[in-house]
Amino acid sequence: MYGLALGGGGVRGSYEIGVLKALKEMNIEIGAITGTSIGAINGAAFLMNDMELMEEIWKSLKNDSLIKFKDIHIPDIIKNKGFDFDVLMDLLHKHIDEVVIRQNPIDFGIVTYNLSTMEPIILFKENIPKGKLIDYVGASANHPSFERLKIEGDAFIDGAVYDNIPVLPLYEKGYRDIIAVNLRTIGDDKDLSGPYNLIEITPDNSLGSVLFPDPETIRRNITYGYLDTLKKFGKAHGYRYYFKSLNDFSLLNALSAEEVKELNQKIHPIFLSKTLDHYEDTLREDYSHTLAALEITAEVLKIDNIKLFAHQGELLDEIFVFLGEIAKGNRTIPIMERIIFKELDSNALNALQLAAPKRAIANLFLKLLQNRLLGE
Repeated sequence: MYGLALGGGGVRGSYEIGVLKALKEMNIEIGAITGTSIGAINGAAFLMNDMELMEEIWKSLKNDSLIKFKDIHIPDIIKNKGFDFDVLMDLLHKHIDEVVIRQNPIDFGIVTYNLSTMEPIILFKENIPKGKLIDYVGASANHPSFERLKIEGDAFIDGAVYDNIPVLPLYEKGYRDIIAVNLRTIGDDKDLSGPYNLIEITPDNSLGSVLFPDPETIRRNITYGYLDTLKKFGKAHGYRYYFKSLNDFSLLNALSAEEVKELNQKIHPIFLSKTLDHYEDTLREDYSHTLAALEITAEVLKIDNIKLFAHQGELLDEIFVFLGEIAKGNRTIPIMERIIFKELDSNALNALQLAAPKRAIANLFLKLLQNRLLGE
């Protein structure tokens, strides 16, 4: 049974909805959830047992959903030391039921910071006074840009000022298998490892603004969270792209000895290693030069990665379709990317390696595909 730590990150917390959706779909057993800021809100909402409603609420958010720009009065903001926090609190009271959360067998904890006593506050639901659970969830998410939330006279601020990814409270509760969601906000580069088995789920893709919701970004973030979680639990493969399985395709077979020899003549092994090492470290037993080059070429061509491909051959098909559209004049690409289609001599290729290593890889990969298709 896992403990789950949901990190803070404002609107980027939409990513956590995808994580929770995947964990639920895979029947990963969760014994306790801790959350900071938006992580506390998402954790509380998850315990309401209505994933569809959670996703629907997130997808309904717009740029002014949390801050009502048309009603802004600068003197009031200065006087109150922040934007109106009632908008978010009204949303919490509308959709979160304290009784349901307390009855849920999954334990729940929040992190906030008491500015009146100048001390961090870490509370699990059994320690939160009855009738105050929603207030403490709000206190955990009281971002510095909002007016301070007060509970029984004490002022609180976002728990991120103390612990933005609350793994340690789970360990202290006895959990030794912990899943942590890191939204990559400022200060979230700290090492989360400890005397426990840690699965850290974190995005490689940009999640957008912290404060201002954008419907399209939210939809993408939910999908990225879902796909990254599948990947962490071995249900998807790939580095930047996502494949349900990795199948054998003749065009994507491992390099032959002759192809390796030719590659080493065209490109310095040190450069190749420096460019592909991170792919090898991430993909591990799935790694091959051709899989890494396939993904790099798709990235250079700006083929979207926001889907679960059935297998790597499906991504290769998209590359071929893309190339066909370019050949027909139905699609254009920036001038700098066109170099990947050119026949380059050794000097030009060496220069490209230094200036734009991924374009050099894409150039070599397209040449490899051409040779294999022609049987050369």
